[in-house]
This record gives sequence, structure tokens and C-alpha cells, in this order.
Amino acid sequence: MSYKKQADGTYSVRVRYTDSLGKRHEKKKKGIKSVTLAKKWERDVLNRIDAGEFDKFSSDMTLNDAFDMWLKNYRKQVKPVTYRKTERFINNHILTSNWFDQVKVDKINLIAVQSFLNDLSTTNTDYRKNIYPFKQTLKMLVSLEIIKSNPFDKVTYPKSKAKPVFLDRVDYYTKQQLSTFLEETEKLYGNQKYYYIFALFRLLAFTGMRRGEALALSWEDFDFKDNTIVINKALSIDVKAHTILSTPKTKAGYRTVKVDSKTMSILKHWQALQASIILKIGISSKNLVFTGNDFQSYLTVTKPRRWCENITKKANLPRIKIHGFRHTYATLSVQAGMNVKQLQYQLGHDDVQTTLAIYTAVTEEMKATTADIFTSLVNF
Repeated sequence: MSYKKQADGTYSVRVRYTDSLGKRHEKKKKGIKSVTLAKKWERDVLNRIDAGEFDKFSSDMTLNDAFDMWLKNYRKQVKPVTYRKTERFINNHILTSNWFDQVKVDKINLIAVQSFLNDLSTTNTDYRKNIYPFKQTLKMLVSLEIIKSNPFDKVTYPKSKAKPVFLDRVDYYTKQQLSTFLEETEKLYGNQKYYYIFALFRLLAFTGMRRGEALALSWEDFDFKDNTIVINKALSIDVKAHTILSTPKTKAGYRTVKVDSKTMSILKHWQALQASIILKIGISSKNLVFTGNDFQSYLTVTKPRRWCENITKKANLPRIKIHGFRHTYATLSVQAGMNVKQLQYQLGHDDVQTTLAIYTAVTEEMKATTADIFTSLVNF
């Protein structure tokens, strides 16, 4: 190893070593601002050599191998459902025969990446978000000095394909649409056996809970005296598409939400109905609010979507995603005058900017009354 001071006052460092196969290698870095930083870089490289880290990589490796290494660390940082989506995008869009499947990493150049982005942008509306793993994997290879530069640093991002406009689907419901939806839900599922479906949609619409948070609830999370519900867990899907109990999406997801009296009475009624059914069939209660048909297991997270589609069809309403009830709650809360901090807490947003985005997405109804609000305040 050697240090060398350059004419501009910076230092260059070179570390030579032999890998586990007996091959000689060299790691070097220029432009280090001080000898202290140069020694620090050297120590870091030596530690990585001792750990065998560089033995796992070579310019002869494929992008498939590189993704495997990057995903091992990424898997520890995100929830299983996020990991599964990421892995699926990589396999379906990046590691394909048309693009980078089994391609050596030193062959992935600017032209190849630019061509890939040009093509992807014509089919994927969120391609810039979805290519994050690709960018980070190449960044990792640069830091390990397997490739000299990251092509993503110089690419031009083409305009993505416009998001499809569904004339029969909305992002959220108006007050009247929500009322119609819940009335139809009660008509279809207001009987004893299926009352929990009505209770679930009422809960989602009147609390803004995430679907996974609602489906993970147990009766001990409820305080019917204070009309509150504690949220400290959520249902999710693991990498094998199995339903699992997990933590809330964010740290702010751990919260105690205040709920209106009518919604709580609907849930209390379901609690009584559920207890009666469980007693009748002679099984022990698992204390879960929403269960499968066996009253023992968690409800599958995909089930509510089917019920929602049936309800909207019967009610002659535009289709809406399950997440749309969270958006509905947020939008109607803004219209009702709930302030930003209250809404942020109720929704469990870590970042207030996420909540503020709801405020900026003012509905047409609110836009139409903007002038009248100002005039009523100033009044001259």
C-alpha cells in the first residue's frame, strides 16, 4: 500500500492484495483531501478485504449476481410486501432476455441503459420510481470499484407513459357517494353472518385506517368507553404471498385513533354477533375482529376488494380501490375543517408533507367556494 501527495494537495492511495483464488488485485483512490481521510479509506478497504467482500464480486459477474447481493441487504430494510414488489419488477422488466438477463456488469453502458429507459417509459407510468433498485445496484458496484461509473448519472429520463384515466373509477368518494356506498353495503351484508363486511367498510371510511391496520385488529385494541382504537400492528403479505402479521407501515403508524360513536356502536354490535356465532359452533375465540370463515384465522387481505366491487356495481357507483376509503376520509376531513396536524396523526403519516399533499389537492367543491370564504372573513 502507498500514499502519494498530488500537486493539488490531495492524496492518492493504492492497496494491493491477493484474493482467495490467488489472483492479484489493486484498489486505488485519488482526490482524497487529507492524509487522515486517506488512512481511513485504506483501513476500510483492508477490513473489506479481510471480510472477503471483494471475493464475491468481479467485473466478470452478471447483473443477476449483483442484484442478488443488493437484494440481500435491501430485504432487511423493507417490509416483505415491498420486497416482493421490487423483486417482481426486477425479474419482469430488467432481468429479461430482451435486456439484462445474464449480462456481465462491465457490459452495461450508458447506451444500453438509455435504450432500456426509453423503452420502459412507454409502458410503465412509474418507471422512475421502479428503477431505484437498478440504480442502487450499479451504485454499489461503483463503490466496490467493479465498474468505473454509474450510467444512471448521465442518462436522460424520457417522459413516462401517461397514467390511464378510468372513467368508471375514482380516487375517493364524495359525501353523497360514501353515504350511498354504505347504505348498499348494509343492504347486502347487514345480516348476522356477514355483518362484519359492513363493519369493516364503515371502519375504513370513518377512521382513514390502512386496510392492513384494520384487518389486524383484535378486540383488546378497542376502548368502547372512550371511543378509541389502538393501532400497533398490520397485516401484510410476505415474499411467498402468504398473509402475515407485521408492524404498521411507519413509526407514526403506532397511534390511538378517536372514532365516532356510531362507528363504534356498529363494531360493538359485530362483536356481539361474532361471540354468538362462535359460541353456537363451539370453538374458542381468537379475539380477532375480522376473520376468515373459520373464525380462527386472519381475513385474507385481498378479500375486501371483491366485496367492494360487488357493492359498487349494485349501488351503480364508480369503482374505488380499498385505499380510496382512506383518501375519502382525508378529503372529507379537510372539507370539514380538520387541521393538518390532526389529520397527520389520525392517518399515521411520518412526514407532514404527505398530509399537506392532501390539502393541496383541493376538491372542485372547495375551489368553487374559495372566494366566498375570503369575502365572509374580510367583509368589506
